Amino acid sequence: MSIGLFVSETYIKKNTVIDENVDMHLLLPTIWMAQERHIQEIIGGSLYRKIQADIVASTLAGDYLTLVNSYLAPALGWWVMYEADITLLYKYRNKNVSTKTSENSAPVDFTQHKYLREHNKDQAEWWSQRAIDYLCEYSNLFPEYTDNQYDEISPRSTKYSSTVFLGLNKNRTVKQILNNGC
Repeated sequence: MSIGLFVSETYIKKNTVIDENVDMHLLLPTIWMAQERHIQEIIGGSLYRKIQADIVASTLAGDYLTLVNSYLAPALGWWVMYEADITLLYKYRNKNVSTKTSENSAPVDFTQHKYLREHNKDQAEWWSQRAIDYLCEYSNLFPEYTDNQYDEISPRSTKYSSTVFLGLNKNRTVKQILNNGC
């Protein structure tokens, strides 16, 4: 079975700060995991499977192509950045977990690493919310987005994570949120 990735290695290397010399075999599992974990949560299972099938069949076009290229790909790029830092920092070997150092570079300390992870997460959440807002505004173009009643993964109405309830958006009713996330 072919996996329909929403972005390519070239896209990630040209549109993020991941260096050109990073091996694809290190990035591929991270791209797939970030897509499954974060993008599927944004668009829901029905729309996710439709876009994946179109990518595999090379038939992605029109509004779906716009959605992927203009909204989902940038969000996925930042989610890959967020998820890849651990994958790229540590290597699992036969006898241990290790990290490499170089004469020309120095590893960042924990505080700096935490700041970078939070920055990448903030960017990913911003792009994800932009995709959610687009889908809500143009949900009539994507019937799979709103027809998600019996799916195991329904789309979310927000991608921002917080442990504090900030109230409902005054422009959305509870019924809208429960029906389709918009």
